[in-house]
Amino acid sequence: MKQQHSGAGYTIEKEIVDVLLEERPEISAADIKQAGGGVVAVILQVKDRRRFNLRNLARDLVRVGGRGIHVAAISFPTAQGRTWKVVPLDYLRDLAEGMYDMKMQLRLEAALRRG
Repeated sequence: MKQQHSGAGYTIEKEIVDVLLEERPEISAADIKQAGGGVVAVILQVKDRRRFNLRNLARDLVRVGGRGIHVAAISFPTAQGRTWKVVPLDYLRDLAEGMYDMKMQLRLEAALRRG
């Protein structure tokens, strides 16, 4: 595994899909195939929701992408323990960028209401 970023409430790593499937029985080959397949996947592990930074995530997802990387495996804590979700990497990128844009628009709207 090669760690890409840590410290903003999450870590991002690249991993070979076969190794990922061996290490994480919660993820199936069908999940990977349905999300776009490929040889390498991005692993996003949310560590602290309060420190989670959408701007950094959007930036890091652009940096970590590359040829042949189409899948992201996301791990996040829930009341029942850690949960895994496999999605297309482009979808995750678009979602992070869209949420950051919405956050900025809401801040602007609040500032305009006050001002």
